Amino acid sequence: MKNLFAKDEFKILGLFYIERFIAQVVFFAPAFLVVFFDNTLTLAQIGILYSALAIATFVFEVPTGAFADIFGRKISTLFSYLMMGIILPFFIVIHKFYLLLLLFIAWGIAGTFNSGAREAWTIDNLKYYKRDDLIKSYYLKEYSISRIALFLSGLLGSFVVVRLGLNAIWIFASLSWIISLVILLPMEEHKLTKERKITFKQLYRQSKEAIRYSVKHAALVFILLATFFIMFRDSFGGQLVWQPLLLDLGTPLYTFGLLFSVSMLLGSIAPVIAVPMLKKCKNEKNYLIILLIAGILLDFSVAFVNSFVLGIILMLAILFLVDLSVPISDAFTQKFISSKTRATILSFKSMIISLAYAISYPLTGFIADTVGTQNTIVIGGLFLIPAVYCYWRINPKIRK
Repeated sequence: MKNLFAKDEFKILGLFYIERFIAQVVFFAPAFLVVFFDNTLTLAQIGILYSALAIATFVFEVPTGAFADIFGRKISTLFSYLMMGIILPFFIVIHKFYLLLLLFIAWGIAGTFNSGAREAWTIDNLKYYKRDDLIKSYYLKEYSISRIALFLSGLLGSFVVVRLGLNAIWIFASLSWIISLVILLPMEEHKLTKERKITFKQLYRQSKEAIRYSVKHAALVFILLATFFIMFRDSFGGQLVWQPLLLDLGTPLYTFGLLFSVSMLLGSIAPVIAVPMLKKCKNEKNYLIILLIAGILLDFSVAFVNSFVLGIILMLAILFLVDLSVPISDAFTQKFISSKTRATILSFKSMIISLAYAISYPLTGFIADTVGTQNTIVIGGLFLIPAVYCYWRINPKIRK
């Protein structure tokens, strides 16, 4: 224990680490989500459900952030966990599309109460104890814990689905959040600022300033546009189409949990590979353009898939490219953001991502129902072409 954690690290952060591990190791629903709904809904309907979740997140992200600031990050986080624990089991008994739509909206709202609040709770506690030196360690350990937990989650999910059936994923998902609530209940919250009301006028002023800064900054405009197109491709080449395609190709049901585990394992080594690759590419711009072009070629090659083995290989390769690009892309974006509006601009970027998902998921489902999942993935590759152009237009030397 002494070799793994710095002095007092586990005392301050131990419950957060334990909660993160349990929450993700038991929440294996994402590995089987589309498969669960595939027998009762069309892909277009599933896409609309995903869109509803994205819209709920888009609308409630800022108000629930204000809730956490006013009433406390701990209350907000635990309230989110309680809502999750109550909402998720209803997926077992509710099958009508419009009721499912309401459940997805509720799911999205519940998630916004803990989005950012748990992180702020943790960091403020570290600052209260004057242990800023542990912040970097906290992020690194949480990332490692998450990857290990998700790897185990896929294996456990495969076992549970084979033994108990698909409905069990929601029971375990609910239990994961309730257990997390119980684990964090005794954890104290140390606020560094006095409670204050956040007015809509303040939110509007800050948002307006961040948007004005983004629109006037050429690099940020192209990064945000590229992000929008990449998220469209993410829908066209995500689990909404890959899971039905692999099922059609003869992939056994239990395999989806194993594939989830393998993708998490590959994602855990992606940062190690990204560093030397970035050095060879000279800068982030070149690196990201090369990965996007590789993504286009892989998406187009899906047209020739005729076996589930080849399909699995291509899917894992595409996901691995995403793992290689995300941390470098995030770091690249930070270079063009001023400190004064950093958080708001990042929230603005998150809103653009949610907007892209809200539009693209129903479109993906409709196209997949019309021309097939295989052709839909190929079409998705087309959205990366304007993303390549956007990154090509960025001048890395102009920071502000």
